[in-house]
Amino acid sequence: MNATLPGQTSKGARRRGPVLFAALVALVLVAAIAGIEIARRPGPGPAALGPNSSARDRAPAPFPRELRDASGETLRIPARPQRIVSQTLGTDEILLAICAPERIVALSVFALDPRYSNIAAEARPLNLETVEGPEQILRLNPDLIFVASYSRAEVVDLLRASRAPVFRFANFDTIEDIKQNIRTVGYATGDDERAEAVVAEMEREIAAVRARIPSGSKPLRVMSYGPSGNTAGAGTLFDDIVRTVGAINVTAEQGLGGFPTISAEQVAAWQPDFIVAGADTNRFDETRRRLLSDPAIAASRAGRAGRLILIDNRYFLTVSQHVVKAIRALADGLYGT
Repeated sequence: MNATLPGQTSKGARRRGPVLFAALVALVLVAAIAGIEIARRPGPGPAALGPNSSARDRAPAPFPRELRDASGETLRIPARPQRIVSQTLGTDEILLAICAPERIVALSVFALDPRYSNIAAEARPLNLETVEGPEQILRLNPDLIFVASYSRAEVVDLLRASRAPVFRFANFDTIEDIKQNIRTVGYATGDDERAEAVVAEMEREIAAVRARIPSGSKPLRVMSYGPSGNTAGAGTLFDDIVRTVGAINVTAEQGLGGFPTISAEQVAAWQPDFIVAGADTNRFDETRRRLLSDPAIAASRAGRAGRLILIDNRYFLTVSQHVVKAIRALADGLYGT
């Protein structure tokens, strides 16, 4: 859960230096004309939406609006953005839920990938550009660009050097983080009410899942484990999802945090009741076979009982409102609800 999607590589960046320089100069002029101001000052200053605030608190606020991201960068947005670029799949999925498509000029390269994207079918008919390099982004003259802490650093640095209107998301470790990110996108784009409606729908769906969880029984012990030995411990979105459905994350129980790699023998020693893995939609059987081909997994309590829960990677890896589908899938696998 919240593992990084396949990386994006920069090809021939040094050879395109003159073209990039011209693009940067052009965007500086555009920014100056539009009145975009990016203040680079950590410390005191306007902050993004706080963890306990809602879009309803901010909705009456007129533009200009200011946001400060986790790195201390403060972005001033002079007017409701009309040329929005998203460079993360999470913000792709949030934007298409709250923002009119005609205000979006580009999405990330993953938006149309049906292995990971929850909006591939929705986005394809819109014929929006998918971009990843700074030159591609800058030529679109965006008035708002969403990136993330896992975005390629050189791309973010070049965009910020051009004084492009960049906002960087950094927190994806809890369901509350996702709600906050939705509200922040809504505040940045002026779609506060729609963002709050998406959050409210998430909360209703999660409450419905929790209402179906049997009460009074001993919590089930579950852990994520992929064919490469990757798992998710404390402080991860997977850990929060497990706790949301009333179960125990075995990896966190063993004192591990983040995304360690462990051996199948450790899984057998820890004896989870269920093993959870992500898989592409059409590769559930293949993933199950690969896991059970390891003798230690096959001999574990979960392996012997066939208690392997496979969750579609579109839900297992998402950091948008679609995480509700992962919560529902896990609860269904654990409790048959």
